[in-house]
Amino acid sequence: MSRMAVKAQIEKLLPPPTESFLYKVRREPRFGTYWHFHPEYQLTLIVRGRGRRFVGDHVGRFAPGDLVLTGPNLPHMWCSGRARTPGKKQPDEAFMIQFPEGMVGGSLLSLPEMAPVRRLLETSRRGIRFEGAARERGANAMARMNSLRGPARVIALLEILCLLAEARRPEILSSSAVAPTDHGDRERIDRICRFIAERASGPLLLAEAAAASHMSVPAFTRFFRKATKKTFVEYLTELRVGKACHLLLESDATIRQISIAAGFHSLSNFNRRFRDQKGMSPKSFRRQFST
Repeated sequence: MSRMAVKAQIEKLLPPPTESFLYKVRREPRFGTYWHFHPEYQLTLIVRGRGRRFVGDHVGRFAPGDLVLTGPNLPHMWCSGRARTPGKKQPDEAFMIQFPEGMVGGSLLSLPEMAPVRRLLETSRRGIRFEGAARERGANAMARMNSLRGPARVIALLEILCLLAEARRPEILSSSAVAPTDHGDRERIDRICRFIAERASGPLLLAEAAAASHMSVPAFTRFFRKATKKTFVEYLTELRVGKACHLLLESDATIRQISIAAGFHSLSNFNRRFRDQKGMSPKSFRRQFST
């Protein structure tokens, strides 16, 4: 039977009344399919488990030690491999920190000393994977945070962000960058991108997106290009290719079925756009990345 993936779901995160952000240890028999997004930043460290990582339109593999920072409203999920390790008894495990944008904004982030952290958080809107010394230090600090409470935990989060901001050559994951210039623009582009994501699998015209944003087509075109560094068509195509990647790996549907589900109603156009984005055909992508 064919297994078709669902749309990304918005997740509401509620820290306890006495805390400003969430720190949690996630333990499950295996990390399942939960394609979602939320307004908070998220730092994820894989302690146990192997499988595929989905961030925006990025698809890659994860293993113990994988450390990734995702920005606000960037869809993501970690899916354990289908095959279980013979004799495995321990559950998959991850440390996660989820903190709101307002927590690190304002006067603190505007300090000149915090410029590297500002750049880190802006870049995280595409997702960042860390390697080397930064990953090791970040992982150790996240493990220690489990025993901290109160101000010590807040200080630990700032220390982690500072050390990750100094990472050398981190891997930028998703090609869909959203980098508005101010808070008002950020809220507007977040709403626009969410509207596009919710309708990307069906027919969607530039005029419809502009009308939903209460803007004229020329004004919408200028604003969207400034905020995303992409045209509306380029952005929509990336979203559709990203969904196709997900369906290729998480379903048994045919290439034609997937092209329609992702919003491409011409198989030849789907194959051409997919190859432009990923450098290979959909069939080759499924063969290379399937567990």
